Amino acid sequence: MKNKPLVSIIVAVYNMKEHIRQCIESVLNQSYNTLELILVDDVSNDGTADIIQEYADSDKRVTIIRHKDNSGAQIARNSGIAVSRGEYIITLDHDDYLAPDALQHAIDTFQQHEGLQCVCLREVRLCPNGTTIEHKEKNSFGLISGEEAYCRSIGWRGITGRMIVTRELQLQYPFDNCERVYGEDNTAQLQFLASPQVASCEGIYYHRLLQTSLSHKVSLNNIRGNIRFISMRQQLQQSGYNTSILQLNETAFWQSIISSCHYLHQNRQRLTPHDQREALELIRSMRAQVDMHLVHPSVKYKPGYMKMPLWCLFILQEEIYFTLRNLIKREEYTLE
Repeated sequence: MKNKPLVSIIVAVYNMKEHIRQCIESVLNQSYNTLELILVDDVSNDGTADIIQEYADSDKRVTIIRHKDNSGAQIARNSGIAVSRGEYIITLDHDDYLAPDALQHAIDTFQQHEGLQCVCLREVRLCPNGTTIEHKEKNSFGLISGEEAYCRSIGWRGITGRMIVTRELQLQYPFDNCERVYGEDNTAQLQFLASPQVASCEGIYYHRLLQTSLSHKVSLNNIRGNIRFISMRQQLQQSGYNTSILQLNETAFWQSIISSCHYLHQNRQRLTPHDQREALELIRSMRAQVDMHLVHPSVKYKPGYMKMPLWCLFILQEEIYFTLRNLIKREEYTLE
C-alpha cells in the first residue's frame, strides 16, 4: 500500500493496571503499523501510570498525556485527539483490545469506498466467565446510509459504536461530556448522522464486560446516563435535523426513563436510602424535561409508559406495572 495513512488510537486511561498491557500491546502489534498510540492518563494512582511509561520509553509511536485533575473519559479522549496527527482516529477503552488485523480491515474498507468517513468494527464481548458474545446482525451490515446507521444505533440494539472515523469527522464532533459515562454515545450517533455512508468491516474490537466498570455495576450512573438524550436533542435541533430524527431520540429518551424506573424497582435493595431518593429525583427531573409531543404514539400510550398528569400517579403506575410484570414472568417460569 503506497502512502499508508496514519491512524491515531486514543486511549483514556484510569486505574486499569490489570488490563492496560493487553490493550496497549494489541495496538502496537497491529499488522497495520502506521499508527500512533496516545495514552491520556486521567490521574491514575494504582501503578497504571508506571506501566504506560514503560511503553512510551520503548516505542516512539507511544505518546502520553497526563492530566492534573481527573476529568473523565470524554475530556481525556478530546485531549488525546487535540494532539493527534492521524488521518483516521479510533478510541479504545483502557480495558478493551483489538484483534491483530483490526486496523488493516478498517483501512482496506475505507479505501474500497471513496469518500467514506466512518467504518464500524465487529464488537465481540468478553464475559467475566470467559465466554464471548457477538451479535452478528449488529456487526455485519455492509454499506448503509448514515441515517440508517443512526436509526439502528438507537438503544444500540442494531449496531455498535465501535468505529474508526476520518479526522475531519472526529474534529467536527468531539466527545460530548454532557454525561461522564454515556456522553460518548451522542458523539457516535452524531457522527453516523453526518456520514453519507457507514460501512462495517471484519476487524474485531474486543469489549470486556467488567463487573467493576461504571456502566455495569449497580449505581446511579445507569439512571444518570439518560441525561445524554437532552444534550442530543439540543444538538439535533441546532443542526436542523427533521422531526423523524428528533422523534427517534425523544422516544428513546422516554423509553430510557421507563427503563430507569424498572432499574430502580429491580435494584432498590442494593441501593442506599440516599441513592434511592436521588434516583427518584433524577427520574422526576428527566420526566419533566421530555418533550412528549416528539415521543412516538405507539410508545407513550402503552400501559406503564404513560406520563400521567401528576408525578405521584406516574410513580404509582410504574410500581404497579413492574410488580405485575414480575409476577407474570414468575408465573410463566413456574408453569414451564
